[in-house]
Amino acid sequence: MSLFQFELRKLLLNKKNLVLLLCLFTLYSLVGLTSTMFLIGGNDSYRAYEELAAACEGPFDSEKAAEAEEIYQEISTRYGTDSRMIARSVKDQPEIILAVNYHAYTERVEEYWNGTPPESVEEPYGIALLQAKIAEMESQGKQDTADCRELSASLQRLEELGEPEFANTLLWENLFNNWGEHMMQFLLFVPLAFVIAPVFAVERSSGMDNLILSSRNGRHRIVTAKLLSVLVASTVVGVLYLAATFMFGFLPHGSFHGWNAAIQSIPTYARSMFQWKAWHLAAAGAVWLIFTGAVYSLIICFISSRMKSQMGTVGVSLAILFVNVGLAAMGDTVTQRLGVLVDFGLTNVTLIKEVFGGYKVFYVFGMNVSYPVMAIPVLASIAAVAVFGTYRGQKSRTVA
Repeated sequence: MSLFQFELRKLLLNKKNLVLLLCLFTLYSLVGLTSTMFLIGGNDSYRAYEELAAACEGPFDSEKAAEAEEIYQEISTRYGTDSRMIARSVKDQPEIILAVNYHAYTERVEEYWNGTPPESVEEPYGIALLQAKIAEMESQGKQDTADCRELSASLQRLEELGEPEFANTLLWENLFNNWGEHMMQFLLFVPLAFVIAPVFAVERSSGMDNLILSSRNGRHRIVTAKLLSVLVASTVVGVLYLAATFMFGFLPHGSFHGWNAAIQSIPTYARSMFQWKAWHLAAAGAVWLIFTGAVYSLIICFISSRMKSQMGTVGVSLAILFVNVGLAAMGDTVTQRLGVLVDFGLTNVTLIKEVFGGYKVFYVFGMNVSYPVMAIPVLASIAAVAVFGTYRGQKSRTVA
């Protein structure tokens, strides 16, 4: 048996962790199943909705918008204005669900052309608003500034995307909610801490690591095998989460309808500047979650190499995660001041809705660099530092 296989068996393919993986698969399956069933009602209701939505798919229709507005006003008076709460309340009434969704689509079209309110603290969005801001900056002689170039790039991309179209994307909305909300960080990243924590900590707690790492050549091979086993373990847990939520989220729908719709048809991604279809985002989102999970696992690996307690490793790893969640949850004033710490912390950078849901750019060496393009080298650098620190830490404990 190779050293890598031996380390992988110790870390992941043992009875305790196999039971944990089985429990996680069950939990992830329930998350995928219930998050869909709570929103679409019975199978007959969804089939009826699918037929009704097919007649509305395509460019904006003012007559359908007026009909939807009338129904929405009546429903919002009864159930409030929260769209998910309305959906849960009327999940067996496809006509009303369609009206609510078309009303939300109408608002997105309005926002596309006219933009966000001037007092909004969000990133500027919308054709008219961007044109007005660019004209204002040009009148002030600021046309060569980074801010003006960023606004011009956003306007150009928005015009290239064109006006949003309506599509039945319920399956993909539910899927991306499971993959892009904060719940994912707790369901995926917290178990990763428990799976990865023993990689070094168990041997350190027993004092066996000094004997195991006594050979210089053996040390490098052993640490490399452990790092590879950590990457495989994090990938397995990530794939388990992605596969279970996708498969059991799909079952109530029984259809991949909307797979080829533009992601701007999905409410959460209405402001995205990426010219992707729903299946493009699903593929990119899956890769992104696996990638960010691997980076977090390498951080845990480094912590494990410095701790003498498995539970201590778990505690520090979760503290890092929760501190990042806390920072991202603070008010706009705080997050704007922290800036890069929030953008590239474990909270925002692991959420596909944050990374791919808008068009945040960074001005680097005279160029505008998009959020995901910037995040890849930043995360890779963090991973490299964790790997280097792990090797250095083991070298200092080698028996002479």
